[in-house]
Amino acid sequence: MSHIRASVRITLLVVVSLFFIGLRLLVWPTARVSRKTDRTLRRRLLRAWGYCFAFVAGLRIEVKGAPPMPPFYMVCNHLSYLDMLILARQTGCIFVSRGDVEQWPFFGAVARSLYILFINRTDKRDTARVNRLIAQTISEGDGIVVFPESRVCCGVDIDPFKSPLLQPPIDLDMPVHFATIYYRTPDNGPSEGALCSWWRPEPFYTHLYRFLRYPGAVGTIPFGETPLRDEDRKVLAKRLEEAVRANFIPLRPAIETLAPEAFPVQSGKN
Repeated sequence: MSHIRASVRITLLVVVSLFFIGLRLLVWPTARVSRKTDRTLRRRLLRAWGYCFAFVAGLRIEVKGAPPMPPFYMVCNHLSYLDMLILARQTGCIFVSRGDVEQWPFFGAVARSLYILFINRTDKRDTARVNRLIAQTISEGDGIVVFPESRVCCGVDIDPFKSPLLQPPIDLDMPVHFATIYYRTPDNGPSEGALCSWWRPEPFYTHLYRFLRYPGAVGTIPFGETPLRDEDRKVLAKRLEEAVRANFIPLRPAIETLAPEAFPVQSGKN
């Protein structure tokens, strides 16, 4: 039964995604006339896709507080690619993503059409380039979300926030918003650590298929009430880390609620 559920969901997700990708390609040429209009259309399409994807995948989303209105700069903890789905659904934001995603078949091209920013985390010199792009993104009216942990974490705690990508809001004299994401699964199924978090060395498709086999999960996102400011980016990073942690509920770890073969050891970075 679980494999049938996954197969049906995958088929529906492919159809839905192709539909929205087609719409995106149709409106993309508006950027030649008005980048502002194109970015507005992109946000609306991304939010609509996020609603549809979450519904089909069985991901129910609980929102606490009010998301910021674009343009904004926001930070969030990072547990899974599902985080990006939730944030896109609620805000239509642009992300700073690890550089190798740009080379993913199909998804890389889609990400580029959505103005996703890519950073080479192995090259510290790339930070300056990305900070310029972040400032440009904000100046053109979009919201940007950064995951300052700089990696996907297992969900036991919030990892220390890194500060280099916090320079743009300081230079622009704007506050930094923050949000926290955590997940819950039904008590009679796999834990959140087994089903939702994506920190193990396994391919995206493997993890997504496993998630789609089960009824679903609840993703909760509390938005911070008051954005933070500081002229020192390291101090700001620490304050934001503490604010995000204050709303975080740790995931239950993956204690053999799934068979060992459900976690294949394969190459790939998360």
